[in-house]
Amino acid sequence: MAILNFLRSTVLSKIVMATTGVLLLLFIIGHLVGNLQIYLGPEPLNTYAQFLKSIGEILWVVRIVLFVSLILHIITSLYLSSINNAAKPVKYQVVNYAKAKINSRSMLVTGIMIFAFVTYHLLHFTFGITNPEDYAHHELTVKKAYVLPGNVSEEQLKSMPKDCFVEQNILTERHDVYKMVVLGFRNPFISLAYIVAVVLLGFHLSHAIKSCFHTLGVTGPKFTPWMERCSTIFSIIITLLYISIPISVLLGLVGGAV
Repeated sequence: MAILNFLRSTVLSKIVMATTGVLLLLFIIGHLVGNLQIYLGPEPLNTYAQFLKSIGEILWVVRIVLFVSLILHIITSLYLSSINNAAKPVKYQVVNYAKAKINSRSMLVTGIMIFAFVTYHLLHFTFGITNPEDYAHHELTVKKAYVLPGNVSEEQLKSMPKDCFVEQNILTERHDVYKMVVLGFRNPFISLAYIVAVVLLGFHLSHAIKSCFHTLGVTGPKFTPWMERCSTIFSIIITLLYISIPISVLLGLVGGAV
């Protein structure tokens, strides 16, 4: 395939891996912002979820772009890892890891484990396959609408004054995402799996962000150490914010009334 031939170039593979990594990082940040609305209560989180569903085709375009980015990121990672391993001399039986930190040496493993968790996460919270009893909850909401008291033609509608319209409350049903998340994270095994996966994500990010800047040529004696510290701090913040949600649910700080 042409795409595989394209990716066989080491330089292009690094660029593809860095670019797709940036796209995935933007999603991680955006997803976190949406998830943190659980601290505001059911209404903001369910309204946010309803908005995402309302954009329909746009949402699916974003999902497809992210899915393709994830696949390309994995392909280029595996390819570059195989090249790196092939370049190592066979005669070395003892590997010196003095300068290689654990997060940089485990990028491939953490990446595969994160991919496995993302698959489960989608089956759980997005498609409701693994835990349908949590996914099936809905809530009724009241929406205000202005209607005419009787049937009128389209031409008459254009000339009608605003005071002819009557305010009515319309009962609508929407997915109760807040309750789904709370019930899901009340299961300690699900929360533990989520926490472990996010910690692995933090390790992955701390090295991936530095590698991305290096791949794109944004380096320097003063910039590199600063960038390494910032990427570590950023990864820690992302990790703590994500894992705060299941921990808060387990402690009863969030969703106590559910």
